[in-house]
Amino acid sequence: MTTTPHAAPRKTAAVEFTGRSGGSHPATWGQADLWQMIKEQRPDDFYQLPQILPVTAGRTVDDVLDCLSRLVSRHQSLRTTFSEDQHGGLRQMIHSEGSVPVHLREVSDETREQEEATSLMDGFMSSDPMLDRYFAPRFGVVCRDGLAKYLVIVCSHVVLDGRSERVLRAELEALLAATPAQRADVLVPVVHQPDEQARVEALTRSRRISQRSVAYWKTTLASAPSALLPDVDGDGRAPMWCGSLASEAIAEAEAELVGSAGLPSSALYLSATALAVGELLGQAAMTFRIPVSNRFDKALDRYVGNLAQSTMVIVDTGTGTFYDLVQRVDRDLMRAYFHARYDPGEMAEAVAEITSRRATPVDLWCLFNDTRSPATRRPAGRAKGGLRLPRAVAGGSASEVSWHLLHPSSRELKLNVRITEADGRSRLNIAANTSYLSRTTIEDALFAVERLVVKAARGDFRPEIGS
Repeated sequence: MTTTPHAAPRKTAAVEFTGRSGGSHPATWGQADLWQMIKEQRPDDFYQLPQILPVTAGRTVDDVLDCLSRLVSRHQSLRTTFSEDQHGGLRQMIHSEGSVPVHLREVSDETREQEEATSLMDGFMSSDPMLDRYFAPRFGVVCRDGLAKYLVIVCSHVVLDGRSERVLRAELEALLAATPAQRADVLVPVVHQPDEQARVEALTRSRRISQRSVAYWKTTLASAPSALLPDVDGDGRAPMWCGSLASEAIAEAEAELVGSAGLPSSALYLSATALAVGELLGQAAMTFRIPVSNRFDKALDRYVGNLAQSTMVIVDTGTGTFYDLVQRVDRDLMRAYFHARYDPGEMAEAVAEITSRRATPVDLWCLFNDTRSPATRRPAGRAKGGLRLPRAVAGGSASEVSWHLLHPSSRELKLNVRITEADGRSRLNIAANTSYLSRTTIEDALFAVERLVVKAARGDFRPEIGS
């Protein structure tokens, strides 16, 4: 292999694992949901979860491999492949022993360590793994002078959800911080695994939960507005660009509305975005799919697997004040959250039945995803003293939109609104397939949301956004 003067040497190591459990089991609802979604769409990188972790100082590559071995042995999700039976049913094949490859990148210059970690991550993200043949996680280590500097992990969403990602990160950090002699005792025992989750979902009470969720979707779909976003290019295959708004004004206004007015943060952003996008496109109501973690039981806090499924909510901005809209959306969200556990096969049949009866199509590819912690999303309580005027001015020099290409070609996913955290503040991200919304329209929507939220924090709860 020929390398350029700046290319990192490429090597591969193996993480050997020996788990305490294995065997063939029905796939969990979360696994089956994502498996079918990926099978139908075959997207690249939409349904993978990437992480780059700085490695504790002084740790060697062997230290990292030892920690990864413990992690893979510990969690069934990291040593699972899948197969479909003759009827199309999905099964999870949990391996009790085996190995997972780890890609090693040696750099000679400290300034290139993070760049190489990003390059590794981008390479992993370029395609989904074939989970009928390979394990879901892909690992990489950037090292220099014999010491590990960065650990890169990219894992299919089929086996992990966002909460699992954070659990794995915390466990890896704890393992890497410990000495080799301490590692066997540094983590608490795993109490719930995907094979047990599959057993729970086969119980009668779980079937009833699925039936209630399916009934909710049927009712909501029957009254959903017609498709919001017209395809201007014909086939919808266009790049998906994401605009991210960094705004001191919206951060201060959010703090006022959450703290002083008692408005819930998720509903605030969803209401404002629906109002802004709807106004720009001339439609008062929008249907959003909402990913839900489904970790309502404290015992599932440390579960490593995919419990996430989607619910849906209709946001109708046509009546009432903005304050009323946020309160109404919050109530609708709370009700929707409890209808996000279902058998994917039952749900697919119900959605097909309802959509075939409708006179007009409905968009199920407009997403709203609040990725922040639950504590950030909801106010601790209403503060006294009323609203205060935010110092920042909406749309001023402190507000900036940055861009990144979310996907080079997307047909099904039309609009993706994500609320993230950066530097201790919430950040609004609006991504759209440019067959449906141009980058100019995305930017207009971001600043429209900013103006609306700042106006509301000043006590002006009227829904108009044009002024």
